[in-house]
Amino acid sequence: MANYDIKLSFASVGLPGNEGVAIRGFVPPNLKTIPADPINPPPVGPIKLDTTSELLFNYQVVGGVPYEYDIGQFEITASQYTDFLNAVDPEGNNPKQPWTKVKLWNKKNSPLNNPFQGQILFVDYADQGQHYVLADPLWADKPAMFVNGFQYAYFINSITNGDFVGVKERVEKSSLGTDVTVSDRYFRFSDQIDSGSYALNDSNYPFFARTNNEGLFLPSQNEWIKAAYYAGRETDNSTEYFYFPTSSNKPPLPLFTQAGKDNDASEGDAAKNPHAVVDVSDTGVVNQDALNNKSRKNRGYANYDLGVFWQPWYAPDDITYSNANVTDVGGSNSPSPWLAYDMGGNLVEYTDTVAGALDIKSSKNNQKLPVGFRAHGGIANATGYQLWITATGAGDPYGQILGSAYEYGGARLAFVGDEQPQTPSGRLRKASTTDGLTGLDVVTRADSVRTFDTHYSDNLGTTISRLAEKKAGYVPMPSSFFNVPSDEGGVDYFSLTHENTSTSRIVQGKQRMRSLLETGDYNDPVKAFQALPPNQGSHDFIRYFNPKTGAYGYSDLEADAKLFESAGYQTDGVAWSV
Repeated sequence: MANYDIKLSFASVGLPGNEGVAIRGFVPPNLKTIPADPINPPPVGPIKLDTTSELLFNYQVVGGVPYEYDIGQFEITASQYTDFLNAVDPEGNNPKQPWTKVKLWNKKNSPLNNPFQGQILFVDYADQGQHYVLADPLWADKPAMFVNGFQYAYFINSITNGDFVGVKERVEKSSLGTDVTVSDRYFRFSDQIDSGSYALNDSNYPFFARTNNEGLFLPSQNEWIKAAYYAGRETDNSTEYFYFPTSSNKPPLPLFTQAGKDNDASEGDAAKNPHAVVDVSDTGVVNQDALNNKSRKNRGYANYDLGVFWQPWYAPDDITYSNANVTDVGGSNSPSPWLAYDMGGNLVEYTDTVAGALDIKSSKNNQKLPVGFRAHGGIANATGYQLWITATGAGDPYGQILGSAYEYGGARLAFVGDEQPQTPSGRLRKASTTDGLTGLDVVTRADSVRTFDTHYSDNLGTTISRLAEKKAGYVPMPSSFFNVPSDEGGVDYFSLTHENTSTSRIVQGKQRMRSLLETGDYNDPVKAFQALPPNQGSHDFIRYFNPKTGAYGYSDLEADAKLFESAGYQTDGVAWSV
């Protein structure tokens, strides 16, 4: 039986040597503008994309690819990226990578810093290969967010240098009725990530030039566009390309949650907009039974145009988020002509076609990257223009509004060549040690810079609610750990609030908790977590006591010892261990 770390599904893109199509960047696609005529072009001038931005027309030919290749059917998910982190950084050091200075995980990935869209928790004290966990199972099949093009290149190098352990192939019908070969490919990660498909270890190497002709890559701009729009035969727009990546020349229908439907200013009543129905749950899962099958075939659905608003259960209810959120990959069930899903909406997707250095004054560079990438596909917050085949802007480094790709930057992979697995597919088993690990079992910490309270809880929502209390001044802190199961020696610890100081008192067992309640000095008892008794683990959490105020504090960090001492606290032994 072969073990694997990641399964990637691909669809074969045939008809090599196809002609490209001439377009003008960000001009609405129609019979007059596609194919663009460089001799008798449409009037040149700015076109408004929204209320804040304009782009000039650009002439270019896109979509021609002289070879066969495979395109990833789905965007890389949060679960897959989490497995990658644990495989290549099993000690949880999260170092800056040499030369690029890119970290593979950043605070924007964490729900403690970003409760609305942070998908991946970092756990300080965990077994090897378990420092990164999904904040909640609801993120497992959502596309990974806040991941940039360089991080995806490290991801690809890891797979390239790992083992290709199996493949299963089948033939499926495309939306056009043609046969498409679909393959599930199974790989093991390698911790060698600085070279492979991309030479990220050589500052003299051209940015994102492929090191070989075959293997796994981010798709090039032409590979992406062909997989998204190329029909292989003439469509009703007199070219062999569709205008939209849902096998249609009509814009797809936006997906909606109830909140998105309520916020849709253009909706009016159902008679005016019969398609603005609730088809996405409050956890971002598409209800395919609610999709109109005729509409799906004729124009498709996509997560765009600010129709999908949902937030995780632990996000504070009193905070209103203005951004739309992502849906499960493939949920819209509206593939491209080559059976690739979500090429319109959800996330804008990186290609390895470099747009240029990030030196344009009007562009944002939130990630401090040295180079920009062509990106395509549109995002949940964008209106329809980002889904056009003409959305390939040659001026801006991302080919989109640059800042949008920071939050909604996603990727799918391309596979070029006919490499066969080293072992037969046979029976395959997921080998990742992260299976079943989520933030539901992680103890997180938040400290108040005003009261010196050290809050610990295995309820992520409780910790995030503390962080949302602006007046209390809570900030996220290191020292997270997994609950210790009872069969491994874990015992219950309870947290109470000290009335005079509003700080937490953490004690072992119900009996001690009840005795403190009887004093009248404490209230709000809750079970906080399970941990080992003092001195029984490899990491001790020290208890600190302030004799003047009666407040307690808890920390395993050496830096906190000096901080508590300066505030009048005394060391009071070990409180618990992990």
